[in-house]
Formats: sequence, C-alpha cells, structure tokens
Amino acid sequence: MADTAEQDGAEDTSREDPAQQLQAPPKPAVATPANGPDVGAGNLRRMLDVPLDMAVELGRTNMPLSDVLRLRSGSVVSINRLPGEPIDLFINGRLFARGEVVVVNDTFGFRITEMVEQVAGEAALDGAEASS
Repeated sequence: MADTAEQDGAEDTSREDPAQQLQAPPKPAVATPANGPDVGAGNLRRMLDVPLDMAVELGRTNMPLSDVLRLRSGSVVSINRLPGEPIDLFINGRLFARGEVVVVNDTFGFRITEMVEQVAGEAALDGAEASS
C-alpha cells in the first residue's frame, strides 16, 4: 500500500531535505529605479503642501469619571508639568520638538528650543534631500 502514492504520481515529501522544507517565503520586491519609481527628494517635493496636524501640549493628567463630571467653569485641573518646563510640539501625533509659549501680536505662539532626535528612517530622508 505504501507504494500506491508513488504509483499515482504523487510526490513523496518524506525523503526531502529538511532544510528545503523550512525555506523562508520570498521577500517582497522593493521599489528601485530598475523596478519602480524613485522615492528620492524629487518625489518628496510634491508632498510639501500636504497639511499636517500640529498640537502644542501643555501637559496631561488622569482623572476618574466622577471628578470629570464635577468640572465646572472656574475649576482648576492639575497637570504633569511644572512652570518653566518645556512644552511638547506634536506633528501628526508624534513628538517633534519642545519649546516655550510666547506672545506674538497679542496671541500665543510657540518658540522651539529643542528638536527631538530623529529615528533612522527620517535621517535617511534628510540625506536624500541633501543629495538633490
């Protein structure tokens, strides 16, 4: 009976090399000049007018729902920052810089005092812009 699989033309995988059975799936193709558009600084210029959400965060706190329900006009909410501490600037929900609140023509503004370190992918984009 064991010979019937071979007679039916089915493959017998029990004798294959175990290394061949555990091969990783092929990696997806990466866009390069040879097989797709270049993602260099030229293409990034087209995105310079894309709007981004910016938020200046003074601080945060956690409160139980019962305390939130008691908030009224004039209530004071303590936050996790001390006077004089830098305030965070978020772009699209990601920490971008720290700074301080300033007054500009009777409105609030934000002065950047510290840029937050870039991750590896952002540094690569800076290199692409410098080379064009």
